[in-house]
Amino acid sequence: MPHFDAPALIDACYAAALDPALWPAALDGIARAVGGRGGLIVSHDPRRTPLTLHSESLEAVDRDYGTGGWWRFDTRIARANALGLAAGSVVCDEMYFPAETKRHDPFIQDFFAGHGLDNLAGCLDTDPIDGTGLSFSAPRDAVRGPFEGFELDRMRLLGPHATRAFKLTSILGEGRREAGDLGAALDRMRAGIVALDRAGCVRSVNAAAETLVAGYLVLRTGRVPEAAEPADRDRLGRFLAEYLPGPGVPRKTSILLRRKGGGRPLFVEALPLPGGASDCAWTSTWTGNGVNGLILLVRDLLAPSARAVEPLLEPLGLTAAEARVAALVGRGASPREAASTLAVGESTVRTQLKAIYSKLGIHRQSELAVLVTRLDGV
Repeated sequence: MPHFDAPALIDACYAAALDPALWPAALDGIARAVGGRGGLIVSHDPRRTPLTLHSESLEAVDRDYGTGGWWRFDTRIARANALGLAAGSVVCDEMYFPAETKRHDPFIQDFFAGHGLDNLAGCLDTDPIDGTGLSFSAPRDAVRGPFEGFELDRMRLLGPHATRAFKLTSILGEGRREAGDLGAALDRMRAGIVALDRAGCVRSVNAAAETLVAGYLVLRTGRVPEAAEPADRDRLGRFLAEYLPGPGVPRKTSILLRRKGGGRPLFVEALPLPGGASDCAWTSTWTGNGVNGLILLVRDLLAPSARAVEPLLEPLGLTAAEARVAALVGRGASPREAASTLAVGESTVRTQLKAIYSKLGIHRQSELAVLVTRLDGV
């Protein structure tokens, strides 16, 4: 059995988050470790599903999937969505596909088997920024049969790092497109970025982070971040320790911090900086070859979207008043909270919700939330 170096594979993912050219090799490394022919990351948002990130070994498969149009018939995505599988789930075909169903499924038999593939193991995730589902998957050559237990255990360990690093690639890529270089991008991003050196000490904080961390984190240049809420200080320390240089493998994907004095939580996610990463010129004054640093991505998950979706809801048959209710409830407000915001009675909001569900062909608030989230990204 080939040597399994989990820290090196995880480092490769985070190096690729900063230098996208490294992604094919990073995906191939994880795929080999879990027994797949190659690896790919697929968005479950239909607007982006055909645009996969994939290993070079899956180039022909990806071309057929995307430009060939097979992505429209991806039964695995449809089935995972229908079953409501939670983020963090690791699945392979036999866990949720009856054998008889696979034998008569055109996507699997005509497309997948046509490329010499059969089984597929995947790690599901949800982007905390926009709620979009995505997955890291490793398709397996048909001759190899089912995945073994140790291979799925490796997927549970490595898959979340692959999807998290990919999300950070997207965030940083958007910033680069807007600002032209990474340093300027960090200052203009809506997501907060806190850069730490290998000792875990603060080296830089972008403008968004300065606003977002107030009441949650105490940040001093040259000092380790502290949670403002005393009850969270040890928990934050343990979280940071998992990502600072050392022999261990980071397992915890993120942390929610409480605001001192009360209030909604702050989401914190870690992006290790491998030493000598090719796109890290902005950190060159405090990291060198072989020296790791750490980026903390901070985000208010419950912050309202700045984009108005009401104009997009009205063409679907909603009145202006119903569109306002749909936007509020779809973003998490209860009927009582929506009534208070709109200065109307709660019974009025509930009546409007019944009309909204009827007009949109949905039955519950969770379905409305999915629709509003998708419209936020249009």
